[in-house]
Amino acid sequence: MQIKGWRLVAASPFVNAAAGAILLFGMAACSRGEKTPEAPPQAAPIAAGLELPAVWSTRALSGPVKSVAMSSGSGALLAVAYERGGLEFFDMEGERIGEPALFRLKAIADGRYTTVDDSSLTLFPGVTEAGELKGYIYTPGLMAPTQIDLPIPEDRSIQGLCSGEAGTQGLIRIAYWTLTNNRSLTTGVLKADNGDLTWLPEAATETDFPIKSCVFAYDTLVASPVAIGAASLTRGQYSALLSLEDGKPIQISTDYGMTTSDVRVRDGITIPAPLNPTAITALGTLPAGGFPGGVVVVAGENTEGEHRVVFIDPSEVTLKPIEE
Repeated sequence: MQIKGWRLVAASPFVNAAAGAILLFGMAACSRGEKTPEAPPQAAPIAAGLELPAVWSTRALSGPVKSVAMSSGSGALLAVAYERGGLEFFDMEGERIGEPALFRLKAIADGRYTTVDDSSLTLFPGVTEAGELKGYIYTPGLMAPTQIDLPIPEDRSIQGLCSGEAGTQGLIRIAYWTLTNNRSLTTGVLKADNGDLTWLPEAATETDFPIKSCVFAYDTLVASPVAIGAASLTRGQYSALLSLEDGKPIQISTDYGMTTSDVRVRDGITIPAPLNPTAITALGTLPAGGFPGGVVVVAGENTEGEHRVVFIDPSEVTLKPIEE
């Protein structure tokens, strides 16, 4: 785990979430084998004026989108939570899977495919409008997304969350902050043991700013006081942060937010890009599908007044040779 002590500067929407959680992750890894943590992937600097193409999208949606998430593992699924309530799952062709569910969510985080009690499923962690941590399940045969309780002992109202890889430690790593303490990130690992989900707490880390979003970038937890949404784009030796701020273009950084560049989304042949994206997620690699360089997913209203989720091709940066 990389330990960073960067401070927020005007050009950057991100601040490292403080050393406590980072140290705990690193010490846990070292205690099992006394190995030095891996260095993070390196990437070539991003050129100013980067432009990436919109290549596919969903059909027009029922309304504004509040949060989007994708799953990793066997196949990839897209979860879409709406401003006015409602949750839908889509495949990577932009086609809706099953019927929408009427859950009201503040946020949904990237999910994982797993097997629990001999059943294959995809689990997305999320936060309800009432501030509860829940899980949202897709499995073949379900008519609509299903909500389950998560074994995370938290009595306070949750404000937001992010998720990341757990490696051999479990199914998924989760970080969240609460309404009453938006300067502290609580982290832990959700595990699947003998057919049951369990929670392995890891840390509570204080920041000196109110948290608006967080993201696991490679093996580093990063938080932002200004970005309304964030995503990690990691592919082999390429690692980048993507972020959204109100009224600004998408931003990209290859140094954990110390410097950023704007990303313009170019309309596809039949795919108009969103004017002001409201939600973002990304995957650097997909197990199947027509996205060889990974995919960035954003939601928003386009020039035609339609709300869509748009798939963006980041191959120009993820497949670009790394400069020595």
